[in-house]
Amino acid sequence: MNTKETASKLLIKKVPTVNVSSSVWQAQQYLFDNIRKFESIHYIYVVDKGNHLKGILSVHELLKHKGKVKISRIMRKKVFFARPGTDQERVAHLALKKDIVGVPIVNKYGVLVGSVPSEALLKVMYKESREDLLKIAGAHHEQGVNDDIMKISPFKSLKHRLPWLIFGLLGGLFAAQIVGFYEVTLAKHVILAAFIPLVVYMGGAVEAQMVAFIIRDYAINPDLKFTKYFLKQFVVVIMLSVLISLALFVFANIFYSNMQIALVTAIALCIAIISSVTTGLVIPFIFTRFKQDPANASGPVATIIQDILSVIIYFSVATILL
Repeated sequence: MNTKETASKLLIKKVPTVNVSSSVWQAQQYLFDNIRKFESIHYIYVVDKGNHLKGILSVHELLKHKGKVKISRIMRKKVFFARPGTDQERVAHLALKKDIVGVPIVNKYGVLVGSVPSEALLKVMYKESREDLLKIAGAHHEQGVNDDIMKISPFKSLKHRLPWLIFGLLGGLFAAQIVGFYEVTLAKHVILAAFIPLVVYMGGAVEAQMVAFIIRDYAINPDLKFTKYFLKQFVVVIMLSVLISLALFVFANIFYSNMQIALVTAIALCIAIISSVTTGLVIPFIFTRFKQDPANASGPVATIIQDILSVIIYFSVATILL
């Protein structure tokens, strides 16, 4: 792991530490005598003779107690800490989750090596949130390589973009061939052609939502449980597909006065939207598993696959029911 992205790069070493056997008065005197030396005084870290972290104490809590009280009696023994090699984003998430303004850094032997202060945590949160937004937009790569059009050569930009567009072109040609396979059905019911863009668009629109959701959610939570996430999104998409298909059935029946065509388009749309869960979630998941930026190619790949699926579903339903 790159040390530039770990807690070891952010930690400060000049933090208040007191021995676990000290009294409140001794800790207060120590703090007052050395206050100018510390880089942060949000917390006082309680250690033993070997500098092993034993507890934590806020300055506010220290000043509330009388001098003879032992630090061990008032310190917080349950301490949330991170390792020097912990990713800086995880350290920031720990601080947010546990509502703390400084995260102590402890090595594998339990020895306190420093603390990541709130100022550093805020910078990390800002940086990571900005990167997450760029990732959703497809402008940020997992490996840290950004295609800055003003800096890279036109040939390099062409190399990065062209393969996925060619894939889309070939997919589009294949989709056109699929329509040709159902020429007999289309010839009998020419009105079916009017609904092709609608079915393809709605399937693609929901698929695009799924891609955006999973890229965003993986950026925020790299440990996302895919199976549980898939099932939850699947339930939502089923509800969406039923409502949208019912609306299409009503409007198609009103405008075209053909219940059979309205039923075919509604059923096809329902299935197409449901199928978008697979293309919209599985493809970005595969890119993530192969350590690729899912925003780089998930859009073009998932879109053309979804378009082909929607066309096949539409004409298959029409062939069966008409």
